[in-house]
Amino acid sequence: MSLPSYIVKRQGSRNFYVRVPIPKDLQTRLGTPDKPRRERWQSLNTSDPAKARLLGRPIIEQWEREFQELRQPKPLTQEELQGAIWKRYVQLITADEKFRLSLPTDDDIRRHWNQIESEFGDVWDRDSFWQLEALQNLFSEDQRDRAVRLAETKAEVARGETRSVAAALLQIAEERRLNIDPSSPEYRKFANGVQRAEIEALNRASERDAGDWSGEPKDKLVQPSKVSAHPPGEGIIELFDRFSREAPGRVSPDGWDQNRKIVLLFDQFVGGNAHISQLNRKTVRAWKAELFKWPRRVADTSAFRGLSFSEVIAHNKKVGKPVISPKTINKYLAGLGGFSSWLLSNGYLDEHVMTGMFLELDRSKKQVFPFDQRKLDAIFSSPLFRRCEGDGSEHVKGGREIRDWRYWLPWLALYSGARLGELAQLLVSDVRQEHGQWIFHVTTEGSDAKRTKTGGSQRVVPVHSRLIQLGFDKYHARAVAFNRRQLFDIKPDTRGYFSGEPSKFFGSYLRAIGIKTGRDLNFHSFRHTAADAFRRAGYSDEEFAPLFGHTRATMTGKYGIIKPMVLAQRVTMIESIDYPGLR
Repeated sequence: MSLPSYIVKRQGSRNFYVRVPIPKDLQTRLGTPDKPRRERWQSLNTSDPAKARLLGRPIIEQWEREFQELRQPKPLTQEELQGAIWKRYVQLITADEKFRLSLPTDDDIRRHWNQIESEFGDVWDRDSFWQLEALQNLFSEDQRDRAVRLAETKAEVARGETRSVAAALLQIAEERRLNIDPSSPEYRKFANGVQRAEIEALNRASERDAGDWSGEPKDKLVQPSKVSAHPPGEGIIELFDRFSREAPGRVSPDGWDQNRKIVLLFDQFVGGNAHISQLNRKTVRAWKAELFKWPRRVADTSAFRGLSFSEVIAHNKKVGKPVISPKTINKYLAGLGGFSSWLLSNGYLDEHVMTGMFLELDRSKKQVFPFDQRKLDAIFSSPLFRRCEGDGSEHVKGGREIRDWRYWLPWLALYSGARLGELAQLLVSDVRQEHGQWIFHVTTEGSDAKRTKTGGSQRVVPVHSRLIQLGFDKYHARAVAFNRRQLFDIKPDTRGYFSGEPSKFFGSYLRAIGIKTGRDLNFHSFRHTAADAFRRAGYSDEEFAPLFGHTRATMTGKYGIIKPMVLAQRVTMIESIDYPGLR
């Protein structure tokens, strides 16, 4: 049976999915200006082609209706104007906070200076000196730029000019689907409000320069928008029920039931029958704090029967039932995750309120074992690493060579010990030659989406010669030639982790080739396998700790500055990784 082109299989999954390209004019609205969303996927939770055909068409029709609805422009009401102005103000002061947190400290500058002196002595390296000077002047240059922007914006407001905010206005109008004629008085009013938001944000930044972080907008136009009523159909529970009707195949019926119970708990926490505006970062943060007090198995405990969320927590202070674990708290937060994404896509929210809300769990408590020689042979002689059937059938022998992240991530992990997320998020610029040696730089620099386990996880790791023999440098050269930013075509999952998609894929792939996986044997086992290789070569855990990111944070790690002698030592250590029995 031939299937419509929109019904496909996804890598690592046996089930069918619906996939459609998002129209170009809607890609920014359904994503962000920096990361436009180009495709929409949904699992059909079936591997049966006949069922997939039956389930797929209603989803496509629903999406087409949503695309039409998104194209309908909205008038510039006072509430819309107030919301847009306030959002612009918050964006600017948040960007200022992030900039200040990214500035190097005096200790950072001093360590950088010492590194230059120890490496070059009296013979100055011009590039290193300029880099040091640039680090020292980041703050003063930002101050000067802000002073110029503030003067220019005030002058524009006085003259009624709008040129400096034209790009920002276009972006805001697209994001909020506002129908505004640039020649209309409404547009001038809109521009004036955004300019005043920028003036207020620049004033806050100047106050912060003097150590005052208590400032609030003095301009009455630059204030949070207030929701005065509860329009029909905009309650939290009403919208969740609509969400579940529009995406029935996203999770199982039991999953929808569990998620609705979680959303009901949140709704109770914010007052019950609450408007969707109550689902925001502030209330989610407060709810998360209360979940640490939430007892286990509330539904099965007679002492809590009939009590609201707050009443259960208060009553548990008397009865003392054990509370849920951090892992379970993340499951509760995940219950809001998909819902908040749908709300954002449909224009009910202005930001993804769940970004950064999940707990960072201590995964070091899990016991993970290395791969033995037999399993390594089974993995690297399997079809994916030779020739396979192709996407969705990587475990089946065939005639196609796959040489993307599915091929390279295991090799990189085996010959470096790096974590899956560290490798999956690499930028093309993170792989380069230093002092004549190929290295990759594990760092959070270069992208807000990147993350590391700790500050000490940022490090410079030499590329093993075996990887060069396999053609890793050629893979990198192709990425450079195609002007790619990411080294691998991997997108972060809903929690912002680049490891999400690869982790699922490799779990499925290892099982498909007959390797039993679980908590004790998974992709992280490559890291433990590399650690054993170092130990076989005679290195102690403390000696190879810098290559594994088990040290304190350093300038070398963050900015990728490394002395030739130190790099040479690391090259020697990396080259000691050897698997004699691996074909």
